[in-house]
Amino acid sequence: MSRFAMLACAIAALALGVAAGPSRTTAPEVHDMLAAEQAGLVSVRYIPNDSRSAQIVVTNRSDRPLTLRLPEAFAGVPVLAQFGGGMAGPMGAGGMNVGGFAGANMPQAAAGAGVPNGGPGLGAAGGFQSLPPERTRSVRVPTVCLEYGKPEPTPRVAYRMVPLASRSSDPRLTMVLQWLATGEVSQKVAQAATWHIASGLTWEQLAAEMIKHSGGDPDVPFFTSEELEAAQGIVEIATQRHAETQPTVNAGESAISATGTGNS
Repeated sequence: MSRFAMLACAIAALALGVAAGPSRTTAPEVHDMLAAEQAGLVSVRYIPNDSRSAQIVVTNRSDRPLTLRLPEAFAGVPVLAQFGGGMAGPMGAGGMNVGGFAGANMPQAAAGAGVPNGGPGLGAAGGFQSLPPERTRSVRVPTVCLEYGKPEPTPRVAYRMVPLASRSSDPRLTMVLQWLATGEVSQKVAQAATWHIASGLTWEQLAAEMIKHSGGDPDVPFFTSEELEAAQGIVEIATQRHAETQPTVNAGESAISATGTGNS
């Protein structure tokens, strides 16, 4: 066989091997953080700094690297709340107890969100991040208080991270939290919108909310008029977007469904 023929055979064999061999560029499997925790792959600690932010600490308990992402929306719930829902009492009447911890009352749940549409994952600036085996990483996330009238979240109380759907079924809240996660709205704007959606506070009640100062210093509004105006605007946008996703119902079908056939 000529040298040229041998070279041609070698090139053909190499091409065949590349075509038949396994791909080395397969995309890594991405795990939702809470699903990975439920499967025993990771442990997750949720540590609230206060009502405005929290630390999420994740440890890979498996023997392989894991690529993780934050849930679409999540809540941080006091662990002891599952043993007695009636433990949580209201704050003092007339205003927020900002930064306070009211005796034995259980702090309220906090809420946050991962960045939607495949955005940053666990601590990553531009995408998902792989967590090596037996390694721990943490990420700071912006949050809001979910339940008006209960003491502020505190790191002195153990929390657990749960899907937001276990605390609220209103899809508008998920939108608000995702806008907070992407930085499209401020924490105060997201907080006002959250209390309006999740706790039913009117805009007038939110405008009357005050931060009370001791020592004779004057009280100040908890929200500025600009923050409330922005919050009202994003709630309207979220309401409209949710309505646009709902299936339209034919008027005739609706009437038949409402009246029934009477033959059952």
